[in-house]
Amino acid sequence: MDDLRRLLLLRLLVVSGPCVMLLWLRFGLTPPQPLPLWAVTTFLGLMALAFAALRLRVRWAAPVVAWEMFAYLQLDVLALTVLLFFSGGASNPFVSLLLLPLIITAALLPAGCVWAMAGVTVAVYTGLMFHYLPLPGMLSGHGPGFHAHLWGMWLVFVISALLIAGFVARLAAALRQRDRQVAQLREKALRDEQILALGMFAAGAAHELSTPLSTIAVLARELEREHGADPLLRADLRTLRQQVETCKSILGDLLRGADLAADREAAQPLDVVLECMRSRWQLLRPWVPLRVNCAGPLPPPAVTAPQTIGQTLISLLNNAADVCPDGVDLVGRWDARRVVIEIRDRGPGLSAEVAERAGEAFFSTKNGGTGIGLLLANAALERLGGRVSLSHDPQGGTCTRIDLPARAEVA
Repeated sequence: MDDLRRLLLLRLLVVSGPCVMLLWLRFGLTPPQPLPLWAVTTFLGLMALAFAALRLRVRWAAPVVAWEMFAYLQLDVLALTVLLFFSGGASNPFVSLLLLPLIITAALLPAGCVWAMAGVTVAVYTGLMFHYLPLPGMLSGHGPGFHAHLWGMWLVFVISALLIAGFVARLAAALRQRDRQVAQLREKALRDEQILALGMFAAGAAHELSTPLSTIAVLARELEREHGADPLLRADLRTLRQQVETCKSILGDLLRGADLAADREAAQPLDVVLECMRSRWQLLRPWVPLRVNCAGPLPPPAVTAPQTIGQTLISLLNNAADVCPDGVDLVGRWDARRVVIEIRDRGPGLSAEVAERAGEAFFSTKNGGTGIGLLLANAALERLGGRVSLSHDPQGGTCTRIDLPARAEVA
């Protein structure tokens, strides 16, 4: 939408040139030339139509596409062509105004549109060399050398159009790329601030929860001794103690989470990391079947930061189990360069919009969900040179793909 507003302002420049030309035709020549009525009427009508369409489009909040901007600029070229045709063609000194739509195209639109506009303007200029209505007396007093002068102007116009299409378009593309990179860096800085705030809150919560969890563990152990005769109650109390120990282990990982250097030194084979993770997760979700399948042409590679990878996988498995408690598949593949881990569920799947927004802070499709789990998983794996992506599984459900270097180094 900002491009349309800029186009409105630039169009004022485009219109100002022909207006000066009309005044020059009427009052600047000696004797003054009568204004070509058809040219003036057609030009003003086309420009009024273009302005009205553009004003209505600015009020419409839908995004602007390249072909639409290109069509608006073609209206400007058409209006200028009509006016120049009735006022001397290529011999009119204002014929260089045809470069203005090309400059606007080079600044705002992709390279394909730029070269198309360059071709259109050069073709129009070339046509005006042969087809036009001369102004009365405009060519009188000029010798044969004037035609050579016109062809020289045409050559200068072609060279200018090529320079604009090549240099200005490339410069504009570089500026647009820089703007995208700046926006990505700002988004990353904002996400890092959110993760830092979450980390500080999690560390505080882990410290506060350690005492009540220890109390629960002591009470569960005493109850297990007092009611040892009841096998069902004893089994439930044992499960309770295991869950408490798992929670304490998770809180300990949170408190040690910032020390990734120690985690790097504890590099472990991938199959060992996945087995440890599977054991921990089955304690958290014993009722959800987890099917693990790992295969590769080489022995399992050693991966760094096994605690970080294991905790990330647990978080992603929890997401999959929430939508598909009937079972989750974990598939691991590797070669000499990459490690790929896929988590597949048989839930309802994801739409393209949800898959694109997945990983944003506080965006979730679950009732009461916060979207923090996938955000933290992305941040953790990016520090290892990896990434997480979500897609719709052709067999039904969602496929969460983790891509890691075979020997990831902590950034």
